[in-house]
Amino acid sequence: MVAKEAQGQHICRQTLLNDNCDGPTCTDLCDKKWRGTGQCYRTVDRRFICLCNFIC
Repeated sequence: MVAKEAQGQHICRQTLLNDNCDGPTCTDLCDKKWRGTGQCYRTVDRRFICLCNFIC
């Protein structure tokens, strides 16, 4: 699989949930808000945040 580069498109990131992230909720919120992909991450201070990646 080869990724093609698209000009004028950038990947933006936004934190949606600052604590107690769960996968399905994160994915759903990100898809509805920006048509992006969301994933839960554990921060250094042990919170679970939802990080949304989308084309901006």
